[in-house]
Amino acid sequence: MLRITKPLCQHHIQTAIIGAGVIGLAVSRALSKKGHEVLLLEQATSIGSETSSRNSEVIHAGIYYDRNIMPYKSKFCVEGKQLLYQYCIERDIPFKQCGKLLVATDADQRDSGLPKLVEYAKGNGVHDLKIVSMEDIKDPYSDLYEPNVKCTGAVYSPSTGIIDSHSFMQSMLAEAEEHGATLALNCRVEGGRSAGPNVILTVDGEEMVCDNVIVCAGLHSHKIASDILSQSNQQSSVSKQNEARKIPRQFYAKGNYFTLQNQKQPFSRLVYPLPDPRGGLGVHATIDLSGSTKFGPDVEWIDDAVMNPYDIDMNVDPNRAKSFYAAIRKYWPDLNDDNLVADYSGIRPKLWHPSQTNIDNALKDFFIATPNHHGVQGLHVLLGIESPGLTSSLAIGNHMAKIID
Repeated sequence: MLRITKPLCQHHIQTAIIGAGVIGLAVSRALSKKGHEVLLLEQATSIGSETSSRNSEVIHAGIYYDRNIMPYKSKFCVEGKQLLYQYCIERDIPFKQCGKLLVATDADQRDSGLPKLVEYAKGNGVHDLKIVSMEDIKDPYSDLYEPNVKCTGAVYSPSTGIIDSHSFMQSMLAEAEEHGATLALNCRVEGGRSAGPNVILTVDGEEMVCDNVIVCAGLHSHKIASDILSQSNQQSSVSKQNEARKIPRQFYAKGNYFTLQNQKQPFSRLVYPLPDPRGGLGVHATIDLSGSTKFGPDVEWIDDAVMNPYDIDMNVDPNRAKSFYAAIRKYWPDLNDDNLVADYSGIRPKLWHPSQTNIDNALKDFFIATPNHHGVQGLHVLLGIESPGLTSSLAIGNHMAKIID
């Protein structure tokens, strides 16, 4: 790993990638394997220290993403899942294909919600879901035995799993470095501008010339890209170009997690309610590779006036446990009082906010802004990369490598 200290204006870099989270690492890996000169810039002191380290570490099946509305999420999740399992096997990354139950808690969900979910998933390219009865789940001789789950029926997803995301990120970094990529920690990108076919980045007060810049900065992607586009706009007096250089703004949704204490771990696989219409997957139960259980995330929308993610309080409010108890007891009524402990939270970058009217469904997808969107040659910006970003990461990396190559 390298911390650059000499003037960056002396450098001409083929491809600079901003952000060493799971997406930036995947893009770095894919491009370096194709022979690109890659410089990976990270403002923190370590890789994957923000959004990539504050999630459920779930390998998603790709059930929920309508390919007509969210083509990137649908395509990248299904492709990425297969790539990720293969990668884990080849690189000896800890994982477990434990499966997931999506449970119905009343007759309407059982008779209507579960079949709709299966058909919906088929439309998105996921064909391995199976509807199972309450009796299947309660049968001790069944492969799906979960004695602590209360439900009227469920959908079983056999291709859902869990992964050690930190080992995964470290492995991608090692592979990228094996192919010549350089990681620069403690490097803050302060802005940039277009310069003909190049982008000139300002990093810690110094400038560097780049053929390509790929912004994979998670919660900070919009701010970094907007600064580059704004400074590029100042060089242009053509209003039509200025209009073309607009990109979607990111909003923030906080997800809170609680961990289980003083009670035996209840499940052997993931347990989800049916999707939450407010924008999340509901308060679900996730096991980690040690067998411990955590619950979450919920959906706590941050005020749309908040532009800086560092202004968000990352502490979990213990009072939110009340809503967690109510949600969890719908499928696990034996949860005892006082056994949920506030754990950690994560922030999802969103391209829409519930305060808005007439929300464009396309903004619920991942957004990859290319020069065709904003007019700056060599600049590519990844926005709204929330769940299923971890699952999709290798597929996104391959996609970006094709675009740049």
